[in-house]
Amino acid sequence: MRRMILAISTAALLVAAGPAVVLADSGVPGTTFPEQPGANVAAACATVTTNPGTGTGGEAGENGSATAAAITGGLVADACSP
Repeated sequence: MRRMILAISTAALLVAAGPAVVLADSGVPGTTFPEQPGANVAAACATVTTNPGTGTGGEAGENGSATAAAITGGLVADACSP
């Protein structure tokens, strides 16, 4: 009986916690994530290219595959080139 109560209460807790994810970022789009700038593309390029993880020599480049680097490099070049 205790196992059944534990299983039901755990399931109820998970179901109750699920909608909390929706409320995680309640800001207006473009104001909470600088890499999603809306009309200000320069801010996004500066954010992505100077980030220690995604910038030149960053961890993302060291751990990513050659294919992933080519795809993301092309996207950044297209978005950030004048």
